Amino acid sequence: MPDDASGAAKSLRRRSNPRTQLRPIDLARMAGLGVTQIRTYERVGFLPAAERRANGYRRYSADHVEALRVSRILIDGYGWQGALEVMRAVHLGDRPTAFALVNSRHAALDSQRIRIAAALEATDAVLRRSRQVSQARGRAAVRIKAAARTVGVRPSAVRFWERQGLLHPTREPSTEYRLYDAEQLGRLNVIALLRDVGYRFDAIRQVLDELAGGRPDQIRHALDERLETLNQTTWLCITATSALRNYLD
Repeated sequence: MPDDASGAAKSLRRRSNPRTQLRPIDLARMAGLGVTQIRTYERVGFLPAAERRANGYRRYSADHVEALRVSRILIDGYGWQGALEVMRAVHLGDRPTAFALVNSRHAALDSQRIRIAAALEATDAVLRRSRQVSQARGRAAVRIKAAARTVGVRPSAVRFWERQGLLHPTREPSTEYRLYDAEQLGRLNVIALLRDVGYRFDAIRQVLDELAGGRPDQIRHALDERLETLNQTTWLCITATSALRNYLD
């Protein structure tokens, strides 16, 4: 798909004529697509089935121009697969399914927003805890049960995180028990906090590396960028929903 789908959609609206009967190549030229792409749009369900002339050639109308215009706006807002499922439902006359798909898309964006907000809060907490850990240097190391108790998890979780390479406790010489000093307790706090908000281990590993390298601001910058991208996607989704409403009317 071309990157300027929205611009092409606006062009389709300007150039559409309700009385025009269009060949595939005419519609393709209007949209800046290839003839094969137009046939694909029809075959998969973005467009309603074209009428056929006596010689079998397809004949498109202004309705197909509008369907193509709306489809390309929906692709920007819902993604290719989401837009296709919505348009298929619309062309089958199944409005409840189309509405459910639209609601699902908006809910997914809201879920992302909630996770990013939680991650931003977690990042602030991580930075606060990192400073607290720095101030706590020199305190006696503790064994695994005490370490687990400080973050409210089971010792088995702490052992699992160690196997993931996130923790590196020392060993008590006489007993071989794990020992967690202030640095490891700080890492443990970060891990527990980020797991609570759904971070995967590779992302947690990156956060820990950035904290260890003295680059905590990069975490927040990345989350702020994700939030901005989400806001842009949300706007495209709103535009898509508005276009769909007009199409249904």
